Amino acid sequence: MEQQYKVYSYRWVVLGIYMYVAALTQLYWLNFAAIDTYIEDLLKIPASDVQWFTLIFPLVQVILTIPAGIIIDKIGFKWGVGIGAIFTGLFALLRVINPSSFVMLLIAQGGISIGQPFILNGVTKLATVWFSPKEEATAVGLGSLALFVGMMVALGLTPSLVQDMGFSPMLWIYGIAGLIGALAFIFLIKPHPLTPARAPEQDQSEVKWGGMGVILRNRNFLLLGFVALIGIGVFNGLATWLEKILHDMHGIALTDAGNVSALLIFGGLIGCFVVPLISDKIGRRKPFLLLAPLVGAICITALIFIRGYTANMINGIVMGFFLISALPIMLTMSAEMTGPKYAGVSVGYLQLLGNIAAVILVPTMEGLNSATGQFTLPLVMLVVLLLISFTIAFWIRDTHPGAAA
Repeated sequence: MEQQYKVYSYRWVVLGIYMYVAALTQLYWLNFAAIDTYIEDLLKIPASDVQWFTLIFPLVQVILTIPAGIIIDKIGFKWGVGIGAIFTGLFALLRVINPSSFVMLLIAQGGISIGQPFILNGVTKLATVWFSPKEEATAVGLGSLALFVGMMVALGLTPSLVQDMGFSPMLWIYGIAGLIGALAFIFLIKPHPLTPARAPEQDQSEVKWGGMGVILRNRNFLLLGFVALIGIGVFNGLATWLEKILHDMHGIALTDAGNVSALLIFGGLIGCFVVPLISDKIGRRKPFLLLAPLVGAICITALIFIRGYTANMINGIVMGFFLISALPIMLTMSAEMTGPKYAGVSVGYLQLLGNIAAVILVPTMEGLNSATGQFTLPLVMLVVLLLISFTIAFWIRDTHPGAAA
């Protein structure tokens, strides 16, 4: 008897809950960064200590991203990602116990950061379990979009909440939000639809290291790893230093430079929705993988020369739209290359490479700036890296099921 496949409307509920908890991870990552001066005064600690509330997230991500991906592939979407939702909710609520204790807040941030890789690595597993191949990039794009919503809420809402209500009430609001996310994931998420949304993948031979032995034999995937390494690293470098670049190179006020940084993320938010939708519609992935580093290189080159505030705002939106929208395209392609069985570990591998690149590129940019007294050389370095990424992307085959071989 021929197997029937079906997509359920409940897939949007599953995606919505996932987006909620994914946004929370980024909210908790950046909420203290948005009020760093306030934290210094409140806890009577130096800025070098405050930064650990934020830095602990990429550090834990590097350590746990591969194990988290393997666990998700072994126990499935609901409980694999559910581990992350539970850690996120419980430790977010733990922050209210003693808001004046640096140690307690850091322990809580550490617990939340443990949950992050389980959540972030689950987006392709969700798409391959609940959505048809025709909707896969759209689902991954919406899941990725949630990350930037969380960033914008953290940076925009946190200062207002602290100013209007106080530090402890802010922690209570965010803590309850995390608990709601954990409970929603436990009670409303189903492990899989009653009828599969797609045909099962063919069995793959000799699984090693939770699937790493399989995916690392895939030439297409290895090339995609280099593209992810450069792309995620470049974005983190820009997101970290853009305000200082605009202020030091072009004399743009820090508040206006902050607006440009916000528009960079806003452009990426829109891109994460629009680009995957178009990709699914036309049945192609590779054109968007090529556009991201090419347009990114052009926009960073423009960043060196254009001085006006309005021009930099436009440049920031365009750069964010194309550069950041490559993330859901890369994650979708990784799942299409390695199959649903290894969707978790493949995303974990890409996240690992990207975070390693970020850890290297961010201080390198500052080191070059200190050595030369300007950001021109660091920006030229980013342009060169993106052009290398563009060249590598040419050798990657399109992975959409409808694309020509």
